[in-house]
Amino acid sequence: MNKKGSFYKFKMIINFLIWINSFLPKKINKFFLIIFRNTPTVIGVLIRYVLLKNICKKLGDNVVVYQHVVFDAPEMMEIGNEVSIHPFCYLAGAITIGNYVSIAHTTAFHSHNHTWGNKELPIKMNPVIVKRIVIQNDVWIACNCVILSGVEIGTRSVVGAGSIVTKSFEKNSIIVGNPAKILKAL
Repeated sequence: MNKKGSFYKFKMIINFLIWINSFLPKKINKFFLIIFRNTPTVIGVLIRYVLLKNICKKLGDNVVVYQHVVFDAPEMMEIGNEVSIHPFCYLAGAITIGNYVSIAHTTAFHSHNHTWGNKELPIKMNPVIVKRIVIQNDVWIACNCVILSGVEIGTRSVVGAGSIVTKSFEKNSIIVGNPAKILKAL
């Protein structure tokens, strides 16, 4: 499944498995997603794809999710075609990922953010706000990045390794640093 041709070659079988799996409630699919999080090889990629297809708001074709990826609230996610999410990534909440996006290992997406306005409550008990993260088409996010709530990364951009992205960036940008800044235009 990690090669474009393999996915499309077996698409009828994959769609059949998705249909069979669609009879299970989302709660059960989410439970199985946790169980099969660490399953190796193409079989693990296939199982995760089938489960996510029945959980996410939208999941495109040829989405490859490698081992040890954690999804928190995948029912809020929209993922396009030809996307790869590499090992040890963490995706939490309202996230939209476009087409032809590669997310390298140990990258984290956090669309939830704690507030601290009510001084009568511990910060932990204050309301949590959610702002959608949007990754447009043709983006490479290098390893060990953190993408925070409300960020939008424009089409054909690169986020350099170890960057912490706290604000949005326009298309054709190379983004690096902590906090991330534009290094140069592509």
